[in-house]
Amino acid sequence: MMAGYLIKIINKTAGFLLILLFSLFLSLSGVSLAQTAKEGKVLKIGTTLPLNVGMGVETKKMLEVIVSKFNEEGGVKVKGERIAIDLIVYDDKYSAEAGRAAMERLINQDRVKFIICQISSPSIVAGLGVSEPEKVLVLAGGASPKIVSPRNRFTFGISTTRTSIPALWMMTKKIYPKAKTAVFISPDDETGKARAAEETQVAEAFGVKVLKVLFYPRETVDFSSLAARAKSFNPDLISYPGAVAGTQFGLQLKAMYAAGFRGGQVSGITPSMEEITAVAGNEALEGLLCKIQETDIPNPPALARKVKQDYLKKYGKWSEAGLTWIPAWYALIEAIKKTDSLDPEVIANHLALKGLEWEMPNGKAMLVKRPDLKNDRYVDTCSDMAYGQIKSGKLVFLGRLNLEETITGCEKVFGGKWR
Repeated sequence: MMAGYLIKIINKTAGFLLILLFSLFLSLSGVSLAQTAKEGKVLKIGTTLPLNVGMGVETKKMLEVIVSKFNEEGGVKVKGERIAIDLIVYDDKYSAEAGRAAMERLINQDRVKFIICQISSPSIVAGLGVSEPEKVLVLAGGASPKIVSPRNRFTFGISTTRTSIPALWMMTKKIYPKAKTAVFISPDDETGKARAAEETQVAEAFGVKVLKVLFYPRETVDFSSLAARAKSFNPDLISYPGAVAGTQFGLQLKAMYAAGFRGGQVSGITPSMEEITAVAGNEALEGLLCKIQETDIPNPPALARKVKQDYLKKYGKWSEAGLTWIPAWYALIEAIKKTDSLDPEVIANHLALKGLEWEMPNGKAMLVKRPDLKNDRYVDTCSDMAYGQIKSGKLVFLGRLNLEETITGCEKVFGGKWR
Protein backbone atom coordinates (compact mmCIF):
# COMPACT_ATOMS: atom_id res chain seq x y z
CA MET A 1 0.00 0.00 0.00
CA MET A 2 2.82 2.38 0.87
CA ALA A 3 4.46 1.71 -2.53
CA GLY A 4 1.19 2.49 -4.37
CA TYR A 5 0.75 5.71 -2.39
CA LEU A 6 4.31 6.80 -3.27
CA ILE A 7 3.71 6.09 -6.98
CA LYS A 8 0.60 8.34 -6.92
CA ILE A 9 2.59 11.16 -5.31
CA ILE A 10 5.40 10.77 -7.87
CA ASN A 11 2.91 10.84 -10.76
CA LYS A 12 1.21 13.97 -9.42
CA THR A 13 4.58 15.68 -8.87
CA ALA A 14 5.73 14.77 -12.37
CA GLY A 15 2.52 16.19 -13.84
CA PHE A 16 2.92 19.39 -11.89
CA LEU A 17 6.55 19.73 -13.06
CA LEU A 18 5.51 19.22 -16.69
CA ILE A 19 2.91 22.00 -16.39
CA LEU A 20 5.49 24.24 -14.73
CA LEU A 21 8.06 23.57 -17.46
CA PHE A 22 5.46 24.18 -20.18
CA SER A 23 4.52 27.49 -18.55
CA LEU A 24 8.17 28.49 -18.38
CA PHE A 25 8.65 27.61 -22.06
CA LEU A 26 5.69 29.74 -23.09
CA SER A 27 6.91 32.62 -20.96
CA LEU A 28 10.41 32.50 -22.46
CA SER A 29 9.05 32.32 -26.00
CA GLY A 30 6.90 35.41 -25.43
CA VAL A 31 3.58 33.56 -25.40
CA SER A 32 1.48 34.03 -22.29
CA LEU A 33 -0.17 31.00 -20.68
CA ALA A 34 -3.20 33.12 -19.81
CA GLN A 35 -6.48 31.64 -21.06
CA THR A 36 -4.72 29.10 -23.31
CA ALA A 37 -7.13 26.33 -22.35
CA LYS A 38 -10.40 27.95 -23.43
CA GLU A 39 -9.56 30.88 -25.65
CA GLY A 40 -6.31 29.93 -27.41
CA LYS A 41 -2.76 31.15 -26.90
CA VAL A 42 -1.81 34.74 -26.22
CA LEU A 43 1.17 36.54 -27.74
CA LYS A 44 2.66 39.32 -25.64
CA ILE A 45 3.57 42.44 -27.62
CA GLY A 46 5.11 45.50 -25.99
CA THR A 47 5.40 49.19 -26.65
CA THR A 48 6.89 52.19 -24.86
CA LEU A 49 5.14 55.51 -25.34
CA PRO A 50 5.63 59.06 -24.01
CA LEU A 51 2.58 59.25 -21.77
CA ASN A 52 3.61 62.74 -20.68
CA VAL A 53 2.47 64.14 -24.05
CA GLY A 54 -0.92 63.97 -25.73
CA MET A 55 0.12 62.02 -28.81
CA GLY A 56 1.57 59.28 -26.60
CA VAL A 57 -1.65 58.99 -24.62
CA GLU A 58 -3.73 58.98 -27.80
CA THR A 59 -1.51 56.34 -29.42
CA LYS A 60 -2.00 54.12 -26.37
CA LYS A 61 -5.77 54.58 -26.50
CA MET A 62 -5.93 53.89 -30.22
CA LEU A 63 -3.78 50.76 -29.97
CA GLU A 64 -5.91 49.42 -27.13
CA VAL A 65 -9.08 49.90 -29.20
CA ILE A 66 -7.53 48.23 -32.25
CA VAL A 67 -6.05 45.28 -30.35
CA SER A 68 -9.25 44.69 -28.40
CA LYS A 69 -11.28 44.62 -31.61
CA PHE A 70 -8.70 42.40 -33.28
CA ASN A 71 -8.96 39.84 -30.48
CA GLU A 72 -12.76 39.94 -30.59
CA GLU A 73 -12.56 39.10 -34.29
CA GLY A 74 -10.40 36.02 -33.70
CA GLY A 75 -6.82 37.23 -33.52
CA VAL A 76 -4.20 35.98 -35.97
CA LYS A 77 -3.79 32.41 -37.20
CA VAL A 78 -0.30 30.88 -37.00
CA LYS A 79 0.26 27.30 -38.16
CA GLY A 80 -3.49 26.72 -37.97
CA GLU A 81 -3.82 27.98 -34.39
CA ARG A 82 -5.56 31.20 -33.34
CA ILE A 83 -3.41 33.65 -31.35
CA ALA A 84 -4.77 36.60 -29.36
CA ILE A 85 -2.62 39.63 -28.54
CA ASP A 86 -1.74 40.87 -25.05
CA LEU A 87 -0.54 44.48 -25.41
CA ILE A 88 1.83 45.74 -22.70
CA VAL A 89 2.46 49.50 -22.55
CA TYR A 90 5.05 51.35 -20.46
CA ASP A 91 5.77 55.07 -20.19
CA ASP A 92 9.12 56.12 -21.71
CA LYS A 93 8.63 59.83 -20.83
CA TYR A 94 10.17 60.77 -24.22
CA SER A 95 13.62 60.27 -22.69
CA ALA A 96 16.58 57.96 -23.22
CA GLU A 97 16.82 56.89 -19.58
CA ALA A 98 13.15 56.05 -19.07
CA GLY A 99 12.99 54.52 -22.53
CA ARG A 100 15.85 52.11 -21.91
CA ALA A 101 14.39 51.17 -18.52
CA ALA A 102 11.01 50.46 -20.13
CA MET A 103 12.65 48.34 -22.83
CA GLU A 104 14.59 46.38 -20.22
CA ARG A 105 11.39 45.71 -18.32
CA LEU A 106 9.55 44.51 -21.43
CA ILE A 107 12.40 42.25 -22.54
CA ASN A 108 13.85 40.94 -19.28
CA GLN A 109 10.76 40.85 -17.07
CA ASP A 110 7.83 40.39 -19.44
CA ARG A 111 9.83 38.27 -21.91
CA VAL A 112 8.40 40.19 -24.85
CA LYS A 113 9.86 39.33 -28.25
CA PHE A 114 7.97 41.97 -30.28
CA ILE A 115 7.98 45.73 -29.64
CA ILE A 116 5.97 48.09 -31.84
CA CYS A 117 4.77 51.66 -32.40
CA GLN A 118 7.26 53.63 -30.30
CA ILE A 119 7.38 57.38 -30.94
CA SER A 120 10.40 58.81 -29.12
CA SER A 121 13.75 58.59 -30.92
CA PRO A 122 15.71 59.06 -27.66
CA SER A 123 13.86 56.08 -26.16
CA ILE A 124 14.17 53.88 -29.25
CA VAL A 125 17.86 54.57 -29.79
CA ALA A 126 18.66 54.03 -26.09
CA GLY A 127 16.81 50.70 -26.19
CA LEU A 128 18.78 49.32 -29.14
CA GLY A 129 21.50 48.12 -26.78
CA VAL A 130 18.89 45.96 -25.07
CA SER A 131 16.72 44.76 -27.95
CA GLU A 132 19.30 43.95 -30.61
CA PRO A 133 21.46 41.52 -28.53
CA GLU A 134 18.28 39.75 -27.35
CA LYS A 135 16.99 39.40 -30.94
CA VAL A 136 13.77 41.23 -30.15
CA LEU A 137 11.90 42.41 -33.25
CA VAL A 138 11.36 46.17 -32.96
CA LEU A 139 9.02 47.86 -35.44
CA ALA A 140 9.40 51.45 -34.34
CA GLY A 141 8.36 54.98 -35.19
CA GLY A 142 10.84 57.71 -34.39
CA ALA A 143 12.80 60.05 -36.65
CA SER A 144 16.45 59.22 -36.00
CA PRO A 145 18.42 57.57 -38.85
CA LYS A 146 20.12 55.49 -36.16
CA ILE A 147 16.94 53.40 -36.05
CA VAL A 148 17.56 52.19 -39.61
CA SER A 149 21.33 51.82 -39.29
CA PRO A 150 22.91 48.88 -41.18
CA ARG A 151 24.18 47.64 -37.82
CA ASN A 152 20.67 46.79 -36.65
CA ARG A 153 19.37 43.37 -37.64
CA PHE A 154 16.09 43.27 -35.72
CA THR A 155 15.01 46.94 -35.82
CA PHE A 156 12.87 48.49 -38.58
CA GLY A 157 11.52 51.99 -39.07
CA ILE A 158 7.77 51.49 -39.47
CA SER A 159 6.61 55.07 -39.66
CA THR A 160 6.99 57.71 -42.33
CA THR A 161 8.82 60.29 -40.22
CA ARG A 162 12.05 59.94 -42.21
CA THR A 163 10.52 59.37 -45.65
CA SER A 164 7.61 61.83 -45.73
CA ILE A 165 9.68 65.01 -45.83
CA PRO A 166 10.17 65.14 -49.65
CA ALA A 167 6.40 64.73 -50.09
CA LEU A 168 5.79 67.50 -47.54
CA TRP A 169 8.04 69.91 -49.43
CA MET A 170 6.57 68.96 -52.78
CA MET A 171 3.23 70.09 -51.36
CA THR A 172 4.83 73.14 -49.71
CA LYS A 173 6.15 74.38 -53.05
CA LYS A 174 2.68 74.00 -54.56
CA ILE A 175 1.09 76.10 -51.81
CA TYR A 176 3.98 78.58 -51.40
CA PRO A 177 5.62 78.66 -54.86
CA LYS A 178 7.43 81.95 -54.21
CA ALA A 179 8.98 80.90 -50.87
CA LYS A 180 12.78 81.16 -50.89
CA THR A 181 13.78 81.10 -47.22
CA ALA A 182 12.83 79.30 -44.01
CA VAL A 183 13.65 79.08 -40.32
CA PHE A 184 13.21 75.80 -38.46
CA ILE A 185 12.16 75.47 -34.80
CA SER A 186 13.07 72.06 -33.37
CA PRO A 187 13.47 70.27 -30.03
CA ASP A 188 17.05 69.87 -28.87
CA ASP A 189 17.07 66.07 -28.73
CA GLU A 190 17.58 63.01 -30.96
CA THR A 191 14.22 63.51 -32.69
CA GLY A 192 14.54 67.24 -33.32
CA LYS A 193 18.14 67.14 -34.52
CA ALA A 194 17.47 64.25 -36.90
CA ARG A 195 14.34 65.83 -38.34
CA ALA A 196 15.93 69.26 -38.69
CA ALA A 197 19.01 67.90 -40.47
CA GLU A 198 16.97 65.85 -42.92
CA GLU A 199 14.39 68.56 -43.54
CA THR A 200 17.15 71.09 -44.21
CA GLN A 201 18.52 68.84 -46.92
CA VAL A 202 15.07 68.39 -48.45
CA ALA A 203 13.98 72.05 -48.28
CA GLU A 204 17.17 73.19 -49.95
CA ALA A 205 16.76 70.54 -52.65
CA PHE A 206 13.44 72.27 -53.41
CA GLY A 207 15.05 75.69 -53.59
CA VAL A 208 14.28 76.98 -50.08
CA LYS A 209 17.30 78.21 -48.11
CA VAL A 210 17.20 77.32 -44.40
CA LEU A 211 18.50 80.45 -42.69
CA LYS A 212 18.64 79.02 -39.17
CA VAL A 213 17.60 76.05 -37.04
CA LEU A 214 16.55 77.19 -33.57
CA PHE A 215 16.58 74.44 -30.94
CA TYR A 216 14.66 74.37 -27.66
CA PRO A 217 14.57 71.96 -24.68
CA ARG A 218 11.78 69.38 -25.07
CA GLU A 219 10.01 70.62 -21.92
CA THR A 220 9.79 74.28 -23.06
CA VAL A 221 6.45 76.06 -22.62
CA ASP A 222 7.42 79.72 -23.19
CA PHE A 223 8.40 80.28 -26.83
CA SER A 224 8.19 84.09 -26.90
CA SER A 225 11.94 84.79 -27.14
CA LEU A 226 12.50 81.96 -29.61
CA ALA A 227 9.64 83.24 -31.78
CA ALA A 228 11.04 86.78 -31.74
CA ARG A 229 14.41 85.45 -32.84
CA ALA A 230 12.85 83.38 -35.62
CA LYS A 231 10.91 86.43 -36.82
CA SER A 232 14.12 88.52 -36.89
CA PHE A 233 15.44 86.46 -39.81
CA ASN A 234 12.41 87.56 -41.86
CA PRO A 235 11.87 84.13 -43.45
CA ASP A 236 9.15 83.26 -45.94
CA LEU A 237 8.35 80.06 -44.02
CA ILE A 238 8.57 78.61 -40.52
CA SER A 239 8.73 74.83 -40.14
CA TYR A 240 8.62 72.74 -36.97
CA PRO A 241 10.65 69.53 -37.44
CA GLY A 242 10.25 67.11 -34.52
CA ALA A 243 7.39 68.97 -32.83
CA VAL A 244 4.74 67.11 -30.85
CA ALA A 245 1.16 67.18 -32.06
CA GLY A 246 -0.56 68.90 -29.16
CA THR A 247 -0.38 71.70 -26.60
CA GLN A 248 3.30 72.55 -27.00
CA PHE A 249 2.87 72.91 -30.76
CA GLY A 250 -0.08 75.23 -30.17
CA LEU A 251 2.10 77.37 -27.91
CA GLN A 252 4.72 77.63 -30.65
CA LEU A 253 2.16 78.77 -33.22
CA LYS A 254 0.72 81.26 -30.73
CA ALA A 255 4.18 82.70 -30.00
CA MET A 256 5.00 83.10 -33.71
CA TYR A 257 1.75 85.00 -34.27
CA ALA A 258 2.38 87.22 -31.22
CA ALA A 259 5.87 87.96 -32.56
CA GLY A 260 4.26 89.35 -35.71
CA PHE A 261 5.10 86.58 -38.16
CA ARG A 262 2.57 86.36 -41.01
CA GLY A 263 4.38 84.12 -43.48
CA GLY A 264 3.71 80.47 -44.29
CA GLN A 265 3.94 77.74 -41.67
CA VAL A 266 4.69 74.08 -42.33
CA SER A 267 4.58 70.91 -40.23
CA GLY A 268 5.13 67.26 -41.09
CA ILE A 269 2.82 66.11 -38.29
CA THR A 270 -0.95 66.05 -38.02
CA PRO A 271 -1.73 68.48 -35.19
CA SER A 272 -4.18 67.56 -32.47
CA MET A 273 -6.73 70.19 -33.37
CA GLU A 274 -8.48 70.11 -30.00
CA GLU A 275 -5.24 70.71 -28.11
CA ILE A 276 -3.74 73.41 -30.31
CA THR A 277 -7.03 75.28 -30.62
CA ALA A 278 -7.31 75.35 -26.83
CA VAL A 279 -4.08 77.36 -26.49
CA ALA A 280 -3.87 79.32 -29.76
CA GLY A 281 -6.54 81.37 -31.49
CA ASN A 282 -7.66 80.72 -35.04
CA GLU A 283 -5.53 83.63 -36.28
CA ALA A 284 -2.36 81.92 -35.06
CA LEU A 285 -3.31 78.62 -36.71
CA GLU A 286 -4.52 80.08 -40.00
CA GLY A 287 -2.80 78.72 -43.08
CA LEU A 288 -0.71 76.01 -41.40
CA LEU A 289 0.18 73.37 -44.00
CA CYS A 290 0.43 69.93 -42.44
CA LYS A 291 -0.24 66.25 -42.81
CA ILE A 292 -3.88 65.19 -42.60
CA GLN A 293 -5.00 61.69 -41.65
CA GLU A 294 -6.96 59.65 -44.18
CA THR A 295 -9.75 59.22 -41.65
CA ASP A 296 -10.51 62.91 -42.18
CA ILE A 297 -10.33 63.24 -45.95
CA PRO A 298 -13.34 63.03 -48.28
CA ASN A 299 -14.26 59.37 -48.98
CA PRO A 300 -11.75 57.78 -46.57
CA PRO A 301 -10.58 54.17 -47.12
CA ALA A 302 -12.64 51.39 -45.51
CA LEU A 303 -10.00 50.61 -42.86
CA ALA A 304 -9.79 54.29 -41.90
CA ARG A 305 -13.56 54.45 -41.46
CA LYS A 306 -13.55 51.28 -39.34
CA VAL A 307 -10.80 52.52 -37.02
CA LYS A 308 -12.56 55.85 -36.52
CA GLN A 309 -15.91 54.15 -35.82
CA ASP A 310 -14.35 51.77 -33.27
CA TYR A 311 -12.56 54.64 -31.54
CA LEU A 312 -15.71 56.78 -31.40
CA LYS A 313 -17.68 53.85 -30.01
CA LYS A 314 -15.18 53.50 -27.18
CA TYR A 315 -14.46 57.17 -26.36
CA GLY A 316 -17.28 59.19 -27.93
CA LYS A 317 -14.88 61.86 -29.25
CA TRP A 318 -12.47 61.44 -32.15
CA SER A 319 -8.74 62.16 -31.96
CA GLU A 320 -6.42 61.67 -34.93
CA ALA A 321 -3.24 62.18 -32.88
CA GLY A 322 -2.33 58.50 -32.58
CA LEU A 323 -2.73 57.52 -36.24
CA THR A 324 0.79 58.55 -37.24
CA TRP A 325 2.32 56.01 -34.88
CA ILE A 326 0.28 52.83 -35.39
CA PRO A 327 1.47 51.53 -38.81
CA ALA A 328 3.74 49.03 -37.05
CA TRP A 329 0.72 47.16 -35.66
CA TYR A 330 -0.58 46.45 -39.15
CA ALA A 331 2.93 45.67 -40.42
CA LEU A 332 3.53 43.11 -37.67
CA ILE A 333 0.24 41.30 -38.24
CA GLU A 334 0.90 41.18 -41.99
CA ALA A 335 4.46 39.91 -41.39
CA ILE A 336 3.19 37.15 -39.07
CA LYS A 337 0.69 36.09 -41.74
CA LYS A 338 3.31 36.17 -44.51
CA THR A 339 5.81 34.05 -42.58
CA ASP A 340 3.28 31.94 -40.65
CA SER A 341 5.69 32.31 -37.73
CA LEU A 342 6.11 33.84 -34.29
CA ASP A 343 9.90 33.57 -34.47
CA PRO A 344 11.37 37.11 -34.43
CA GLU A 345 14.45 35.98 -36.37
CA VAL A 346 12.36 34.39 -39.13
CA ILE A 347 10.23 37.53 -39.44
CA ALA A 348 13.23 39.90 -39.32
CA ASN A 349 15.01 38.01 -42.09
CA HIS A 350 11.88 38.01 -44.24
CA LEU A 351 11.38 41.76 -43.81
CA ALA A 352 15.01 42.62 -44.49
CA LEU A 353 15.38 40.47 -47.61
CA LYS A 354 11.91 40.47 -49.17
CA GLY A 355 10.29 43.61 -47.81
CA LEU A 356 6.60 43.98 -46.98
CA GLU A 357 3.51 45.74 -48.28
CA TRP A 358 0.46 46.32 -46.11
CA GLU A 359 -2.70 48.33 -45.64
CA MET A 360 -3.15 50.75 -42.75
CA PRO A 361 -5.73 53.44 -41.95
CA ASN A 362 -3.59 56.00 -43.81
CA GLY A 363 -3.53 53.96 -47.01
CA LYS A 364 -0.87 51.73 -48.54
CA ALA A 365 2.60 51.31 -47.07
CA MET A 366 5.71 49.35 -47.94
CA LEU A 367 9.21 48.75 -46.64
CA VAL A 368 11.98 50.42 -48.62
CA LYS A 369 15.77 50.31 -48.72
CA ARG A 370 17.90 53.25 -47.59
CA PRO A 371 20.89 53.40 -49.96
CA ASP A 372 21.56 56.96 -48.82
CA LEU A 373 22.25 55.53 -45.35
CA LYS A 374 24.30 52.66 -46.84
CA ASN A 375 21.59 50.15 -46.00
CA ASP A 376 20.54 47.84 -48.85
CA ARG A 377 18.05 45.92 -46.69
CA TYR A 378 14.35 46.79 -46.48
CA VAL A 379 14.35 48.80 -43.26
CA ASP A 380 12.26 51.97 -43.62
CA THR A 381 8.68 52.82 -44.60
CA CYS A 382 7.02 54.86 -47.32
CA SER A 383 3.27 55.32 -47.68
CA ASP A 384 0.47 57.29 -49.27
CA MET A 385 0.51 60.85 -47.91
CA ALA A 386 -2.39 63.32 -47.55
CA TYR A 387 -2.09 67.02 -46.71
CA GLY A 388 -4.35 69.71 -45.38
CA GLN A 389 -4.35 73.36 -44.39
CA ILE A 390 -5.96 75.04 -41.40
CA LYS A 391 -8.64 77.50 -42.44
CA SER A 392 -10.88 79.28 -39.94
CA GLY A 393 -9.92 76.81 -37.21
CA LYS A 394 -10.53 73.66 -39.27
CA LEU A 395 -8.08 71.34 -41.00
CA VAL A 396 -9.18 71.21 -44.65
CA PHE A 397 -8.04 68.55 -47.14
CA LEU A 398 -5.70 69.86 -49.86
CA GLY A 399 -4.52 66.81 -51.77
CA ARG A 400 -2.50 63.61 -51.58
CA LEU A 401 0.49 61.81 -53.03
CA ASN A 402 0.28 58.08 -53.61
CA LEU A 403 2.87 55.54 -52.51
CA GLU A 404 4.74 55.56 -55.82
CA GLU A 405 4.98 59.35 -55.84
CA THR A 406 6.29 59.33 -52.26
CA ILE A 407 9.03 56.80 -53.05
CA THR A 408 9.99 58.61 -56.25
CA GLY A 409 10.31 61.86 -54.30
CA CYS A 410 12.66 60.19 -51.80
CA GLU A 411 14.81 58.71 -54.57
CA LYS A 412 15.01 62.10 -56.25
CA VAL A 413 16.16 63.94 -53.13
CA PHE A 414 18.28 61.33 -51.36
CA GLY A 415 19.47 59.24 -54.33
CA GLY A 416 19.64 55.52 -55.07
CA LYS A 417 16.98 52.88 -55.66
CA TRP A 418 14.67 52.41 -52.71
CA ARG A 419 12.53 49.57 -54.11
